[in-house]
Amino acid sequence: MDFFTRLPETATPEFQMFSIEHFIAIIVSVFLAYIIFRLRHKISNSKYEPLIRISFGVMLLLTNINLLIYDINTYNDWYRWLPKATCGWAIYVGSIALITKNKFLFKITFFWGYGALLSFFGPTIIEGPDKYHFYQFFFRHMGIMVAGFYFIWVFNYKIYKKDWFIYFYVTLSMTIIFSIINFIVNEPNTLNMFYTMKPAMDGTILDYLYNYSHFLYVVFWISFAALLGYLYGLPFYTKNKKGLK
Repeated sequence: MDFFTRLPETATPEFQMFSIEHFIAIIVSVFLAYIIFRLRHKISNSKYEPLIRISFGVMLLLTNINLLIYDINTYNDWYRWLPKATCGWAIYVGSIALITKNKFLFKITFFWGYGALLSFFGPTIIEGPDKYHFYQFFFRHMGIMVAGFYFIWVFNYKIYKKDWFIYFYVTLSMTIIFSIINFIVNEPNTLNMFYTMKPAMDGTILDYLYNYSHFLYVVFWISFAALLGYLYGLPFYTKNKKGLK
């Protein structure tokens, strides 16, 4: 059972950035995504496609439920039960998109995939490979990206430049709402939805800007995140019937 036990937040981190285990986790995640890409036509034509898609969505949803149960059993503070950072929300949106085939949720999930991609290179975990949460972390973030691409690969859903505005306005609205909760709670180490309380990682340019001015950091981070979302979709934008992107 020790395998399923999480380390206390104050414990010395077992996870080492850019260690052999880190690179192996990235390689395995990429390989699993590649397998789905290679099998996309077989999945699309299979009578078991709904079962595959819904099972994948349920598995993603269960990772959030698993974390929620842990927080409820461990902490009394209500705000600890909210989804973690941004990817916690992406798991809910992506899993529901997979289960329902909702195109609006697909678009949000797709653009939020850039955050999951960044998380591979800057994981916010302290557990090492001898703990279940290490594998859950990488499965969750691989799952967010694959959930967005699944609809493109299997159902030939399209992404247009105008869809970026949907991502931007939805994300901005959620950022404003949950930033208010962030600042009311004022516990940046435990509640940092959409990363408006502080950067996800220390020692980056964002961290230096945050130390200079919290307000400037938030303004820059929101603008930068919007740009990253746009650039993430750039290779996949489809021209509409009028020839415009």
